[in-house]
Amino acid sequence: MKRKTVAAILLIIIGIGVLFGVYLLQNNMLFGFDPEGRYPSERLENVGVIYSNQSDIYGYAEGYSETNSCPWGFIHNGIDYFFNNGSEVVAASPGYVEEVSWRLNPDTTLNMYNIFVTVRFNASVEISYTFEPFTHVEGDQNRQLAMLAIQKGDWIQKGDVIAQFLYVEEGAHIHWGIRIHNDWVDPEPFFSSSDHAELLSLIDSYHPGWSISYLAP
Repeated sequence: MKRKTVAAILLIIIGIGVLFGVYLLQNNMLFGFDPEGRYPSERLENVGVIYSNQSDIYGYAEGYSETNSCPWGFIHNGIDYFFNNGSEVVAASPGYVEEVSWRLNPDTTLNMYNIFVTVRFNASVEISYTFEPFTHVEGDQNRQLAMLAIQKGDWIQKGDVIAQFLYVEEGAHIHWGIRIHNDWVDPEPFFSSSDHAELLSLIDSYHPGWSISYLAP
């Protein structure tokens, strides 16, 4: 292989490495995750519900399930919060806003847009908020994005307002969940005792006897 070709390949590799390093720095991931004293990040605990009042919620349909043997009948990797239009969505935990983005949903035309907010709690744990306004109207993703109160690079605390919710059609909700090393996990063990009781109260008001989570047998 000619020296010029080798040199060009090395430059490309170095360039990719530099870009990756910049990405890691921008996302506080190069030397591990450091919240810089904002909150204890050794263990995720005292997680909260993402609404301020039950009156902000118009229904409940799915929690976390690793099995089809659950009331909603299918595997589901998070909790769906069905917000009324304009209701405040609050942070379930502290962290660093790592992602604010959207995509055109490839699976449906009714639920046309997904808007993603990802909050990093520590090097391995992420909290995910997926806004699903249930719309088939082009441009509605921009309406929801304009209603966000945070942006990528912000630090937030539990209870901070993340957004107002855009409800377009029935079925509009936020799919919320926890990932550890990019794998979805049962969120129930992470709730504070008071928030756990609050969520069960909400569920019971719509579906008495339902649990938050249904694990694989």
